[in-house]
Amino acid sequence: MVFIDLMNLYESMGNLKINTNVEYSKFAVKLAEAKRRLIRCHLYTGAYDQAREPTKYAGQVRFFNRVHKMPFVTLKTRPLLYRGGTYIQKGVDTLIATDMVSMAFLGHYEIAFLVSGDGDLAPAVEAVKAAGKQIIVATFPRSRSAAVGNAADHEIVLNSGYFNGCY
Repeated sequence: MVFIDLMNLYESMGNLKINTNVEYSKFAVKLAEAKRRLIRCHLYTGAYDQAREPTKYAGQVRFFNRVHKMPFVTLKTRPLLYRGGTYIQKGVDTLIATDMVSMAFLGHYEIAFLVSGDGDLAPAVEAVKAAGKQIIVATFPRSRSAAVGNAADHEIVLNSGYFNGCY
């Protein structure tokens, strides 16, 4: 099972000028490698309000529609909140953590891949391990929190070359 924090991934890729037009089903298969069975790839992100940001919302809808056509990929969103002149994501980390932990305890997977360097997810990583599952974190060095990296069973270091074959 693959859990991807899209905003974390997108910002990391953008900072390194890496093409963000990823085919997430291909990326998930690459993470899982041929020796592991990929069950599903879950994507998590914030969504713009259609009334407040019609142009940004329309762009997201095009992206969301493309994602919905990808095999074995599920997209989950939470509304972006407008505060202090900017948009912030609220509830996305909680959704990722809840899904990772509940699916682990329900026995939906044996190995989880978390694509995020967000330290707020370290307790969820520990809970997944407490459920008797393995968890691998995939992140870019610049966005890696020591807390989530140290909590994981293994780490995959992402870089521009890792995405070859994922478009």
